[in-house]
Amino acid sequence: MKKLNLIFVLIFIQTFSFGQDLTQTIRGIVTDKQSQFPIPGAKIFIQNSDPLIGAITDFDGSFEIKNAPIGRLTLEIKFSGYETATVPNQELKSGKELVINIGLEESIELLDKVEVTFKEDKKEAINKMATVSARTISTEEAGKFAGTLNDPARMAQNYAGVSGVSDDRNDIIIRGNSPLGVLWRMDGIDIPSPNHFSTLGTTGGPISMLNINNLSNSDFFTSAWSADYGNALSGVFDLRLRNGNNAKREYLAQVGFNGFEFGAEGPFSKKSRASYLINYRYSTLGVMSALGIDLGVGTAVPQYQDLTFKMNFPTKKAGKFTLWGIGGVSYIEFAAPGELDSTNLYSDPNEQTAFRSRTGVIGASHKYFFNQNTFSELILAGSITNTIGQGDTLSSDGDAFNVFGFDRAQRKLSANYKINHKINAKNTFAIGAIAEHYATNIKDSAYVYGDYRIIAKNNGNALLLQSYINYQHKFSEKLLFNGGLHTQHFLLTESHAVEPRVGFKYSPNARHTFSVGSGLHSQIQPITVYFIEDESTDQTTFPNQNLGFTKAVHNVLGYDLQISENMRLKAEVYYQYLYEVPVDSFASNFTMLNQGAGFELPNGTAYQNSGTGTNYGLELTLERFFNQGYYFLFTTSLFDSKYTGSNNIERNTAFNGNYIFNLLAGKEFNLKRNLTLSFDLKTTYAGGRRYTPIDLVSSQMANTEILFEDQLFEAQHQNYFRFDFKTTLKHNGKRVNQEFSADLQNLTNQQNIFQQGYNANTGTIGTVYQRGFFPNVQYRINF
Repeated sequence: MKKLNLIFVLIFIQTFSFGQDLTQTIRGIVTDKQSQFPIPGAKIFIQNSDPLIGAITDFDGSFEIKNAPIGRLTLEIKFSGYETATVPNQELKSGKELVINIGLEESIELLDKVEVTFKEDKKEAINKMATVSARTISTEEAGKFAGTLNDPARMAQNYAGVSGVSDDRNDIIIRGNSPLGVLWRMDGIDIPSPNHFSTLGTTGGPISMLNINNLSNSDFFTSAWSADYGNALSGVFDLRLRNGNNAKREYLAQVGFNGFEFGAEGPFSKKSRASYLINYRYSTLGVMSALGIDLGVGTAVPQYQDLTFKMNFPTKKAGKFTLWGIGGVSYIEFAAPGELDSTNLYSDPNEQTAFRSRTGVIGASHKYFFNQNTFSELILAGSITNTIGQGDTLSSDGDAFNVFGFDRAQRKLSANYKINHKINAKNTFAIGAIAEHYATNIKDSAYVYGDYRIIAKNNGNALLLQSYINYQHKFSEKLLFNGGLHTQHFLLTESHAVEPRVGFKYSPNARHTFSVGSGLHSQIQPITVYFIEDESTDQTTFPNQNLGFTKAVHNVLGYDLQISENMRLKAEVYYQYLYEVPVDSFASNFTMLNQGAGFELPNGTAYQNSGTGTNYGLELTLERFFNQGYYFLFTTSLFDSKYTGSNNIERNTAFNGNYIFNLLAGKEFNLKRNLTLSFDLKTTYAGGRRYTPIDLVSSQMANTEILFEDQLFEAQHQNYFRFDFKTTLKHNGKRVNQEFSADLQNLTNQQNIFQQGYNANTGTIGTVYQRGFFPNVQYRINF
């Protein structure tokens, strides 16, 4: 009993010891930004520290700063011949060491000229070849911003050009494009949708498998990206898993909306710099549902779990090896309510459905430096995606009758090899090749006109080959050129694509930057589309295997004004022309550009590459980066998104919301030496979801929903509005830091319309609303 009391006393002291001067260690690596080679002898110090606290990098570019004071701090990094860098407002916690990797730009001016200083900030992408429409997504922002659910995809919805007016899913809708056009990449490999309850071929889902506790800062592109990315039309999310701490074992425990989590990281041994990182998460939504919290799924309870890991093995002569993986499983079952359920965003009133999914990716890489200016990197990976579902329709007497089922699996083997060479301070190029082999197993069936029919059944294989070259030239400190060429060859359909990319950036002075970017981008269709059988003949045929790439030309003009050291205004105008889009071979409104924001993909067999589309708009961003305890971010997008189907009629796309405004802000208060309280808010106001009106009279006569097809997506639901408010309390103990937050989403309980549908039982049109007030409470501890 005395020992137990002593434990509670120690916990109390750790939690409420406000008066101590706590310190922690900062460690990391300094590299050349273009060659990525370590820089020995660089000086790193904490600004405004007295006496000066700092360190010097050793032979492999690594550094360690011990006894740094807990709290917010700014690092400054200097090395002769390179531009001085500052990394502002890093949060140092008592329960976790700060590990930070810094890339320095070699100066192209003479060394005896005035010293140039640049600040590491989020307006610049990590990828050095990015010119326009690119930004770094920081893990701190994903955890700080209100309404994100710690989801990088929902985090991206705060930025200009991205629409986030659906509470049910985290689809990334960029500049009016379908979310099918988004490419997910992790540690150099293109991966399937990293979401629970996602279906094969889509890119979004209700709940993310990504865990910000395991991610490093990542790049997000919304147009005209560099040539090392392919097979995408609308955007690229280039994710990076962080390495575990290679000097100290650390642990994390967390509970909240995303689940119960436990993570561990550290060195494999004290003698080695090899490290591991692992995190496991299990769903807590059953608990939240029992408390009466509206999850948007009616009475159904989602179940899911996921695992993420990374192991890093640096060597002295053989290069660096890594092994990483992410995987998750999920399941949900909907009972048929018999009437339209306004709290269920996913199920039909007369259907009961069950859905199961699993996704897994495992990868390995080897990075080798031939010399200080040249390195090669080989990445190998395998992935699996499997979705299984079935649906039953209720008869008038309540009996269930099976009407459809599906079992879709995709296995993919991937390889990415590149060589990067820095010629000198002005010139850098990279060349690479990507190979992806798809193996599919698809079986879709449905009850049609009194008989069960196989809609799609195939065990197929397909190979996509890509190659690219990137080149960067710095004419001066003011003018930068990025150019490249990407090629693709899809062997299944014998389709080819050659895609040039070009961009210029001009900064006449430190305050003004002008940029222009243009590129051709191509993408294959969702892999399931190619294996849909044509049942109109006695022979088994796959007409969609005649489809080629969908293509898009992106053009962007940008202007960036640095109003002050921590505030900037950015504007971009863009025009995108999409062509060779799959549409029906007969006159209709169908286009592939309207697909991808749900759980089903089209299953037609008469598609041809003759459709077109256009997207154009203006985007503004006014941003104050976190400094002196507060930040704000205001973004607005004014856009128009149209398409033309095989009937040659131009119409709105399903994603043409026309406008969206976001305002985010936050303030952090230091209550006591080791205790902080922060408040964050987010407001979104946007054009409502597009929909096709229901022909009520015809629906009543047919006893099923009939739409006004000649008014496809002409109507728009009421404007979307949501206000989120988050409060966070952080405390640093001697060896432990704790964080408690309450993210009150849709605080005003605004009823935003999700969809309307015809109810055959009542003969009326019912309305389903998006998620109402939703409190997300979270607790995290690092030790």
